[in-house]
Amino acid sequence: MKRIIFLLSVILISTSIFAQETEVLENSEITETSEFVEETQEEIKASKGGYAEIPAAKRPKTIDQEKAIEAAKKDDSADDEENFKNTIKYGLPSEISELLDDLIENKDPRFSEEIYDVFQSAKSPILKEKILNYFKQNEDPCLEDFAVTVLNDPYDEKSEVVKACFQYIAAVKCTAATPAVINLLESENENYFNDALSAIGDIGSAEDALFIAEYLERDDLSAAQRQSLMRTLGKMHAVQTWDKVVAILENEDENTFVRMYAAEALGAMEKEESVPILVQAFGATDPNLRQYVIKGLSYFPNVLEARSTIVQGIRDEHWRVRQESIKSATKMELTDAIPYLIYRVKNDAEKLIKEESIASIAKINTTEGNDFLILQLKDKKLGDGTKAKIVQELLKAGHAGQKEILELADEVVQDDKRKSLRYAIGKELAKNTKPEYKDICAKFLDSKDTQTVSLGLDMYKNQKFPELEPNLRKIAEDKKASANKNRAKKFLGIEDDDEKKDDKEIKKDSSSSSGDAK
Repeated sequence: MKRIIFLLSVILISTSIFAQETEVLENSEITETSEFVEETQEEIKASKGGYAEIPAAKRPKTIDQEKAIEAAKKDDSADDEENFKNTIKYGLPSEISELLDDLIENKDPRFSEEIYDVFQSAKSPILKEKILNYFKQNEDPCLEDFAVTVLNDPYDEKSEVVKACFQYIAAVKCTAATPAVINLLESENENYFNDALSAIGDIGSAEDALFIAEYLERDDLSAAQRQSLMRTLGKMHAVQTWDKVVAILENEDENTFVRMYAAEALGAMEKEESVPILVQAFGATDPNLRQYVIKGLSYFPNVLEARSTIVQGIRDEHWRVRQESIKSATKMELTDAIPYLIYRVKNDAEKLIKEESIASIAKINTTEGNDFLILQLKDKKLGDGTKAKIVQELLKAGHAGQKEILELADEVVQDDKRKSLRYAIGKELAKNTKPEYKDICAKFLDSKDTQTVSLGLDMYKNQKFPELEPNLRKIAEDKKASANKNRAKKFLGIEDDDEKKDDKEIKKDSSSSSGDAK
């Protein structure tokens, strides 16, 4: 019996020892597995940045003919297009740079082939920057290879060119540049941090958003960098980071500006659960935070709680909040906001708010709002500065008021006491001249005031009224030399007499030289 008991004890002890050893082994395996996962995660994190594969070289994309036709309308003469090409091919860098400014301003895509060829041999950093901006505006990926090459190793390029490359790859959605951009984001060179972040916001994936969100946990980032990170997450519509962003917004100990951009980011994610959180945050005492809460709410045009909060924001005590609320009301086309906007036009102490309200009323386009603005144009007590703003916004919106604006233009065209309003109306009419503007264009052309005539020529340039050629001939035949006279001659195709005289003299001199040589 004792022997049996002894044997059982031995078995029990052995089983216990085996179990302990097994547990130790399992724990060891778990630890090793955990370490492997962590190492893998670190490897993934580390692998995000690096050398980006350079895209294949390519020519500019096909020119948008509609845009080209619109740009051509702004030429002063039929020779302009050929002159522009020659400037690009043979001009000084400064001359090309100046022309590029005009082409970018006019959104003129006609010379992409010539500009691309110039870029291949360009040495001037300013010229490189301008050309990158030109193709950025056209969203043309023809310079992707250059931009990615620079971002792989930006240290030998001027900072202006590097910055232009960041903006360019963002505009053309060059995802191939992502490893290079992240590499610069992770580098110790803080000069590239904001530009790299902004670019990732435009070209980054959902995975990149999670990667960026991890940066918010770092202690070595400045408040400004944390703000940039938050804005980027908003730009990326990074819904997967929603919980983290909500926590930051609700944390009153967090930097105010980081909370502001968190509010905007929540809106950009377009998750309806954000609305009550944002409405709650609108009760903050800090007007800057309230302003950005409104920005966030503007992403929810179909949510009643968001719409009503924005309308109420139009009468916030702080002008910045009012301004943001007006912009959001415009964006969301909140017809409920019209009475509040009319009140602001009549009563707001801030000129800026009055002007924002006028613009909003014109864009929202209700009968109530349009009728109010038209009545303002007829109000004898209203200042000409406000009337000029109403003209500008009504013409820009294009919904109402053209008849009344032309009547007002006719009223001031000969009234030298109201030149400023005349000039303002003429400038706006010239931006998008219509056939209906023929009569007022004639009156501007016939004016004795030089600037008024110049505005009349601007109107003519965009419409080319054949009936007004006699008016142009009168300007062209003026005995006094002037810019208006030269412009009128160009429009009529009249060669300058002085130029003819110079040509004759050149030919005469050339002939004399030939005779002497003989």
